[in-house]
Amino acid sequence: MSSFPLKRPSVLEKWIHEMKRKNFKPSEYSYLCSEHFTNEDYQIRPGANVKWLKDVAVPSVFKEFPQHLQKKKVVRRLLQRNPLVENNCDISVDTVDIQCSSSTNFENNTKSLVMRIKKNVPMSDDVTTQLEEHFGGIPLALLLHERKTKKIEKNAIRYSDSMKEFAKTLFFYSPRAYRYVRTHFRLPHRSNIRSWMNTMECEPGFLERVFNFLKLEITQKTWLQDCSLVFDSMPIRKQLIWEPDKGKYAGNVEFGVGESTDLATEVLVIMVVCLTKQFKCPIAFFYVNKINSSVLSTLLSTAIVKLHEVGIQVWNVTCDGASANIQCFKKLGCSFDIDNLNTKFTIDKSIEVYSMFDTCHMLKLARSSLADKQIIQSKNGDIKWSYLCSLNSFQNELGLKFANKLTAQHIYYRNSIMKVKLAAQTLSSGVADAIEYLCQKGEPSFTNSQATVEFIRKIDRLFDILNSRIPFSKGYKSPIHAGNINTIVSVFNDTTDYLKTLKCDGSPLVLGGRKMFILGFIVTMSSTIQIAYKLLYRSQSPLKFILTYKMSQDHLEIFFGCVRARGGSNNNPNCVQFKKSLRQLLFTKNITVENGNCSHFVIPGGDVLDFRCEKRSLITEDSENIFESDINNYLDILNSVQLGEYTGEILDYIAGYIVRSICKKLVCPFCVGILLSFQSDHDYTAGIQFTSFVNRGKLKIVSEAVSLIIKELEKSFHTIVVIKKILHKNVKQSIIMLTKKNILNKNSLFFFPNSHPVNVDLGSPSHEYSLFTAISNSYINIRMRHYAKEINSREHKYC
Repeated sequence: MSSFPLKRPSVLEKWIHEMKRKNFKPSEYSYLCSEHFTNEDYQIRPGANVKWLKDVAVPSVFKEFPQHLQKKKVVRRLLQRNPLVENNCDISVDTVDIQCSSSTNFENNTKSLVMRIKKNVPMSDDVTTQLEEHFGGIPLALLLHERKTKKIEKNAIRYSDSMKEFAKTLFFYSPRAYRYVRTHFRLPHRSNIRSWMNTMECEPGFLERVFNFLKLEITQKTWLQDCSLVFDSMPIRKQLIWEPDKGKYAGNVEFGVGESTDLATEVLVIMVVCLTKQFKCPIAFFYVNKINSSVLSTLLSTAIVKLHEVGIQVWNVTCDGASANIQCFKKLGCSFDIDNLNTKFTIDKSIEVYSMFDTCHMLKLARSSLADKQIIQSKNGDIKWSYLCSLNSFQNELGLKFANKLTAQHIYYRNSIMKVKLAAQTLSSGVADAIEYLCQKGEPSFTNSQATVEFIRKIDRLFDILNSRIPFSKGYKSPIHAGNINTIVSVFNDTTDYLKTLKCDGSPLVLGGRKMFILGFIVTMSSTIQIAYKLLYRSQSPLKFILTYKMSQDHLEIFFGCVRARGGSNNNPNCVQFKKSLRQLLFTKNITVENGNCSHFVIPGGDVLDFRCEKRSLITEDSENIFESDINNYLDILNSVQLGEYTGEILDYIAGYIVRSICKKLVCPFCVGILLSFQSDHDYTAGIQFTSFVNRGKLKIVSEAVSLIIKELEKSFHTIVVIKKILHKNVKQSIIMLTKKNILNKNSLFFFPNSHPVNVDLGSPSHEYSLFTAISNSYINIRMRHYAKEINSREHKYC
């Protein structure tokens, strides 16, 4: 039994909507049976064995519902592809002049039709009930709002909270789009939205209204007590702007008090992030121009004290590795001497706070240090950047990749030096696996690469621990809890000792100019463990787990991305634009960003409409004969194409991915059986060596027949695309036809005899042919996209 989510109105509304009970209002004594939920609606928290209902779960199983209330499943009709035959006869066709109405007349007719529909829609409760049963969220709010306001004067319209939120969000993204939508719906005027925003003063300094809001929220939401503090600067346009409504200029350096004639080049933002729930909010911003450490330490101290006064305890302060930030921590009381490390500082003699450096910035610094120095010495040998360059060259020559995402953009990263994704993919376990595998295979370019593999694995493992996002992840990506904290402490101690031993040109790297990533990782590890012990083992309200991602700087980077997204795209806003964006973001909760230095960790919803267009193939009788003759010519070239040893191994790895996706859609057990095989049965090829090497228990081992089909498809692709340079005309059909003809010429069957019963469905293709078609389509799509990316990468010039 599950109680109704009375404290979450948005989820409660969905529950009531799914139950379809009229005039039902649940109370604290109302419960819903667990049979109305699916298994995916439950979760097991780390360190526990009891299933808990997810916060966003909605009941979806109602077996006894009447038929007219159940959602009808639409069975999609299968479209048949029929070849069209062109008629080459010379027949003249009479043309008829038809007068088409202009787009203006069509638009006027459409508007008049909409007005007639709105005018004739009845205002009965039955219509409202039907709308509530078939719609929800913003669409329902729009429909009900239109029905309610059609006989009300514009000046007398009252807008609901849903309509206000929709209007503010749309106006934030694009005022022009808002003006267009407002011509079709009764939405508030732009001046009304501005008046709603103007109720809050948003001037540089500490946002007092935000602190008042936090003071009220903390009395009802105790989970707000544990928070992290993040600060960073965002570049703004150096510009002096007159504000007529304020009667003053804007654009100078401003800390909330006093005046300065220097123009600001950055805006410093301080944000508070909750450690237990999805809550984050900027609490202060300042226009600065290369702020010094003394002023910065004063601002941070003031922010921590003000949060403490409203009932919020700040556990850590996170920033990047700028020199001003390091000096700021030192003035607050920290010591970054490796032999006498102290990451904790005290405010007002009672508030203990820990200093941390952003993990993503440290990862980028580690990548850049290795690339610039080229060689770093460890106890087990030299760590060389050249091994990563050799792996990229090796994979480019091969045309395929060893289960990693390394490209030329990762090697020549200067044009995208701020992208965390490139650094994480460069120093990843996939790259380490590929280098280690090729070293074991005896490739001369990867000899003595053990130290490089060790370095990459340790950095990758450390990044996973310090960037845990999902409570239910496994391994090193899992959150810190009582069950794994001892293991994490052991990993941190081992990694700390390893980083201290790194050298460059014979001197310790931690004492040189490239010490920041080592110092940052060591400080962050020390602070993370101390915070974890205090939060997990405190006497009052201990936490069950800690997500280290909550202590990162990504939240502020995403906020900066939202500021730049205002009005479409503005990568260089001025101080007034930033201030207005901040004010709108404080009133709007549905703003997201897709482009930025970091990934926005929000699961996006699906598209409202999915437009699809099925095209019938146009093949003439003459072209069929030419097509057949081309296939015969390709067969002669195909026989001379040979695949290398590593190519076959990578193809078997790709085949496993294709088979896994196909098996999810199969219902025939015989089809599944002829696609898969056990590893012990693979005596026919050495192609499974790489798959077995990188297998962690979830990779599929394909059968010999599937391996043969994939390899023949690769040979056909190499013949048609690489050798003959056929890139447009019937490429996909040519590869499939060439592969099919070559296989049937050798074996007369796609799979082994007696591997599948005879299909008794008259008029339908055999299961073997359907499997061959599905495998061919999947592989060709993957191979074509990869080939296009390789071509585009070669055309792009890296500096």
